[in-house]
Amino acid sequence: MPSRTRATALSAGWAWHIPLTSRNGNGYVYSSRHLTETQAEAELRAHVGTEAGEARHLKMRVGRVRDSWSHNALAVGLAQGFLEPLEATALHFVIATVEAFLDGVDAGGATDAVRNAFNARIAARYDGVRDYIVAHYGLNQRHDDPTGYWAQARGIEVLSDDLKMLMSAWFTGADMVAAIDRAGLARYYSAISWHCLFAGYGTFPEPARLIPPGADIDPVDMTRIDDFLTRCAMNFGSHASRLRAADLKDIA
Repeated sequence: MPSRTRATALSAGWAWHIPLTSRNGNGYVYSSRHLTETQAEAELRAHVGTEAGEARHLKMRVGRVRDSWSHNALAVGLAQGFLEPLEATALHFVIATVEAFLDGVDAGGATDAVRNAFNARIAARYDGVRDYIVAHYGLNQRHDDPTGYWAQARGIEVLSDDLKMLMSAWFTGADMVAAIDRAGLARYYSAISWHCLFAGYGTFPEPARLIPPGADIDPVDMTRIDDFLTRCAMNFGSHASRLRAADLKDIA
């Protein structure tokens, strides 16, 4: 069983494939402006390669509440916002919200100042993660585009000031690390994550703006790295053996 979630771009969005112990989870996040429910279901079934099973059609309401802490009520999880359907960011927000709330209680409890600071902290975190997700769409280089969805995503103009600043820094060859530090974005995704995101889409500044590596930068030998990782993996059991051991432990 694979140990990873796979996300694949389709004609008007992206599909996920999540291996679980008893089944595989599949879903398709698509734009209803570009596909009907029937078309989206047919595309997902063709992608997965099955006609079996019932497809559930859900609507996503994306965004966040203005204040997660209001008076004596604290919104956590789906009550406070939703950005995308993979659970990593959702769990992240739950943990970050609880931690920030405990910090607020320790700092003085339910005063206006404490609540305002808490709400600003959580809102900034949501907005920072949103920018990272939006960048995936805005930087896409998909040109086999029968619905026009990916071209429209590349042309999106409603971007936050922080994301505009980062894109400007990247494409002008400026210091991305300094730009990320100025905006405080490393609190959500580190500078190397932003570099991997921008470079991973094959988007780079013009050649004249690229800075050649200095003498302090060693060229990367990917063959040696592959060999090193392969030998490291030999010290551990396979994913399947670990799952079998866990099952036996649960039974015992």
